[in-house]
Amino acid sequence: MIEIKDLNKRFASAQVFKNYNKQFNGKKTCLQAANGKGKTTLLMIIAGLENPQSGYVLFNSETIESVQSYVSIASDRIALPNFLTARQIIELSCKALKKEMPEQLITGFRFDEHLNTRFSALSSGNQKKCQLIIAFLKQAPFLLLDEPSAALDQESIRFLLKLLNSYLNDKPNGQIIITSHEPEVFLQHGFECSPL
Repeated sequence: MIEIKDLNKRFASAQVFKNYNKQFNGKKTCLQAANGKGKTTLLMIIAGLENPQSGYVLFNSETIESVQSYVSIASDRIALPNFLTARQIIELSCKALKKEMPEQLITGFRFDEHLNTRFSALSSGNQKKCQLIIAFLKQAPFLLLDEPSAALDQESIRFLLKLLNSYLNDKPNGQIIITSHEPEVFLQHGFECSPL
């Protein structure tokens, strides 16, 4: 279970969170709020990729020093190297995580034919697939997906939902948090809707 305590986050132009507290009780949560209200920023803070001015995150009632080993995230805000091919990016992730090439994920997302394309030349939907493949490859107990169905074709959305349905089977203390402008797609698959 992820819990946010006394979070304060300010960018130059706006206060995004002020003394913010939130407890995510459900195993699968779809986080909802209008654009610009901090959904992506919150996921980045949970993943340890963005620092708040103050406050902290608890994972199953504990603070974790090296969050990156416990959390996997897919978000457009995380810049992947534009000059590398999708295959090179995935292979680098495999090497860093000591994992085999995720052939099942690549085939399931129908990404095979795009492996040798530079990331910058991929469509937004195929960039999303590359991000998702890397996120699922890690198999961390806490999975954070920012707008995972955005720009995906219907077959890839079905494969995504299949992955999400089985993701927590071997992670009894794990949790999935997503953001989505299409919550009805995920609510039919066991996600609880939660306002920011």
